[in-house]
Amino acid sequence: MYLSELTYSQYEDMKENQEFWNEKMIGILTQWGKNFTCLKRYSYGANIVYNCDDKLVIKLFPDHLNDQFIRELAVLEAIQEKVKIVETPRLIHHGSFEGWSFIIMTLVEGELLIDIWYELSFDEKINLSKDLAKTIKEFHRIPLNGLEKTLPNNWREFIEHQFRNMKAYHQSLGLDESFLKELELYVEEFYLEKNPKKTLLTGEYTPYNLLMNQVDGKWKLNGVIDFADCFLGDADYDLLGPILFMFNSNQPLIYAFLDSYGYPGLNDYLQKKLMSYAILHRFSDLSFFASQSVLAKQAKSIDELARILFPLK
Repeated sequence: MYLSELTYSQYEDMKENQEFWNEKMIGILTQWGKNFTCLKRYSYGANIVYNCDDKLVIKLFPDHLNDQFIRELAVLEAIQEKVKIVETPRLIHHGSFEGWSFIIMTLVEGELLIDIWYELSFDEKINLSKDLAKTIKEFHRIPLNGLEKTLPNNWREFIEHQFRNMKAYHQSLGLDESFLKELELYVEEFYLEKNPKKTLLTGEYTPYNLLMNQVDGKWKLNGVIDFADCFLGDADYDLLGPILFMFNSNQPLIYAFLDSYGYPGLNDYLQKKLMSYAILHRFSDLSFFASQSVLAKQAKSIDELARILFPLK
């Protein structure tokens, strides 16, 4: 069966058919004229992604995710030679195979942070928080140079849509009724940057996109991957991923991160702004965020949860 013939439901059913996807990857490499020895499939992610000879990564984009192909290709081209602190994939080749788009890029070595987070010492986490903040800052300084035309560039409309629909969204996720009643009182438009300086955002610097290597026996941030969800908007939005998905109310980690990014800690305004963005985030799940620390589980209000997730000194 050709890829272009697969419906969405057929694609979902075929995801675990290793033989089928092996055949398609061989087809892509043959079409490109590339000799290879070994293909290995990665288990994470919504796309079909393969390692080729521990040197290249092949990422295949189903037709219904072609907008992700456009984004990732544009960002890979934009960040070449711009990020110095860590490694990022280098674009090698891209094209179409049986109607689906693909990207071939260099392999960034390292272990996914999600697989080793609990092995890290506190000092290693502190250093990671600092290195990650500097990395994010470096991404935020990358010139857009035409990305306004290829990446989603409707920040104002996005924030206003999230604001209008926040109660229905969080209700659909089963948020406690007492919290639901407070959402519209807590999120004030004054704290929402509707016309910020446009910055390249991933929206999710999380353990699934960060690669670590050991240097002199210590784990250290080595690379950032996956730019398929990038868009343009307020730089502060990108601070949520590390704080909510890694630091889990740990004040020393949060402050090391913010200080290295350029914020000397949290003040009332930044706390309110970050919590508002956490509520409006496209992947927001307040119940999950609250479940990640003992203190957060005990929060009785949105304001109390904000003080725990984004602690002031």
